[in-house]
Amino acid sequence: MKNSSAESYKRHRLTVLLDVLLSFTARACVMATMIVSFILTTDDVISGALSLGDYAVLWGMFVLLGYNASAIGLYWIELQKNVAAVRRVFFFIDYTAEVERPLQPMAPLANAITFNDVSFSYPDGRVGLSQINLTFPVGKLVAIVGPTGAGKTTLAYMLPGYLRPTTGDIYFDEKNLKDVNFNDIRNQVTYVFQEHMLLSNSICENLLLGNPDASEDEMLEACRISGAMEFIDPLPKGIDTPVGKGGDTLSVGQKQRLSIARGLVRHTPILVLDEPTAALDPQTENALMASLKKAAKGRLVVVIAHRLSTIREADQIVFLEGGRVVDVGDHETLMRDPEGRYRQFVDLQRR
Repeated sequence: MKNSSAESYKRHRLTVLLDVLLSFTARACVMATMIVSFILTTDDVISGALSLGDYAVLWGMFVLLGYNASAIGLYWIELQKNVAAVRRVFFFIDYTAEVERPLQPMAPLANAITFNDVSFSYPDGRVGLSQINLTFPVGKLVAIVGPTGAGKTTLAYMLPGYLRPTTGDIYFDEKNLKDVNFNDIRNQVTYVFQEHMLLSNSICENLLLGNPDASEDEMLEACRISGAMEFIDPLPKGIDTPVGKGGDTLSVGQKQRLSIARGLVRHTPILVLDEPTAALDPQTENALMASLKKAAKGRLVVVIAHRLSTIREADQIVFLEGGRVVDVGDHETLMRDPEGRYRQFVDLQRR
């Protein structure tokens, strides 16, 4: 990043220097030509070959053509000032889109998601995941845990197909995701990101963004599970209350709960939550986790978390480190191993 910034600054200075040099050269040429033209035309006026009116017309045409000619010469410099932005635009225009293939529709997830020797490497060669073998059963609350850079988000991004394995296979029940369209996958997975994106409309319209066909009862139930009713009930218009530009009338914790409610209202068999309790107080967090455990009945809920109070409520904990699965089990089982990485992670938080 530092080298890129230095190179960008260097190129900018070169462009400005070239702009100054060309501008100075153009103006010098114009001034020299104006002096010569002035002498020649005034001599013709004195000799009577030109009238004063002819002199004014010729001088006006000369100035007009001279400045426009110099502007044409500087046009290339103006284009170079915007070439970096244009390159980024064309990069996205030329970027390979997700290609849908006419394959058979995928049935709703009924049993489990299975990772079979899944590895993933980024285009620059960095290894995100290595030899992942996991099973996420339906009806469970699964927590993905680990230090920063362990591969938690990379693993979660594979569930809705945002990333595809470099090697290995992912199965929804018996269906390999390589043989499934993206729309079929995402119709089964709801991903609630850590960043909150809310429309500048009412709470109701923000919830309908997740499911346009949701009824009012379904929206209220989703808000109850996420704990959003705590701040919605006192509002004068309830779920019809506007949230302001980007939800700026709500706190971070309230935005977080509303985003979770929007995910719940989709009623998909898989719900992925990225740090769902990061901005919640302990009391609200405990209530949310208890509600999510109930909501996990009949669906798979995957939570990316760091806080111990969130992790310990999970039915299954997957501890990642360096892109590899180090520990798998529930909280009590993993805590029995004094040398386990999960145990060390918990002890570190307690200290």
